[in-house]
Amino acid sequence: MGKHERGWVEATEKLTAQLANGTAPDPDLEEQGEPDLAEALAERIAVDFPDRTAVRHAGNSYDSLGDLIVDAADGETFLEAKFVASGGTRANLGQDTLTQFRLFEDATAWSDFREEIGFPEDREALLRRFDGYPDDVRDWSYKSAVYDRAKHLKNVLDVSRGQKTGSRADEVLADPDSTETQREAARIVKEILDLDREEKLAYFDHLREAEQNPRNVETFAHLIVCGYHTADALREHFDDDLAEIKRLLETDSYRLYEVDKNSGTVSVENPSELLAGFEWADTRVEIPEDGTSVSVVTGPPRNRRRVLNIAYNWKNKFQGIQTPSMNVFVPET
Repeated sequence: MGKHERGWVEATEKLTAQLANGTAPDPDLEEQGEPDLAEALAERIAVDFPDRTAVRHAGNSYDSLGDLIVDAADGETFLEAKFVASGGTRANLGQDTLTQFRLFEDATAWSDFREEIGFPEDREALLRRFDGYPDDVRDWSYKSAVYDRAKHLKNVLDVSRGQKTGSRADEVLADPDSTETQREAARIVKEILDLDREEKLAYFDHLREAEQNPRNVETFAHLIVCGYHTADALREHFDDDLAEIKRLLETDSYRLYEVDKNSGTVSVENPSELLAGFEWADTRVEIPEDGTSVSVVTGPPRNRRRVLNIAYNWKNKFQGIQTPSMNVFVPET
């Protein structure tokens, strides 16, 4: 979250507390924040906590989870407020998150691993095989050369919006009316996809040999489920007392509120329900022999439960080309 966004978010959180308490909103906060979103969130808090005695803004220096604290006669409830472009978002994290936060001890980061095995050079060699690039993307000296060539191959294949590039390449290769230029583009795309998959499987072999840190795995899982979905947010709370985080969940003292920035709709998630029944014995990252996703699981091998699914992914162009990342999902119960 950038500096500007932190500013309006914090102002909106403070406005929410004022509105939920029935006090007159601060004009400066109204100017800095988003009053409509604050009003929607305050109304939902009022419905969910009719017996509240006060709502407080936690402040940046507060040591525990949550942006807002609801006081009531029976104790405190901590609320994490997220203002999102659409409801129900899950984490989209940087490619090196699992090594950055030392879920694996002394493992090579994914970005470094690709460099070490020569993935960029192998990818470039495949892209260079295509002869039909237009003049404006023939220069290999600039930073976006790989991306521009991959984009051109997609254009040659005529990939429709929302269609997977690999699926379209299969269609082109199966179509007797496809031109040789289209076929060559399709073959190169398929080889890059295969190269990417082979690289991911090799990286998983590397991770499988690395020692894991169960405490960090468990902390990561708890923070993701609690709504901390950026590197900055994880870093801010990663050294918090895990026992205290568990206490908040086990005593039903934590909620995740997501406010849709477009519609003002507020959805609520109770992380303690998502984690109900987890005993956190033998928590680890499980790495399959085949596939490009890993899972955080807990429990003995014959009775293990999946906490998170983590997919190694490229967000732009197609797999192996641009913006490597990790998509994190909470499995449906």
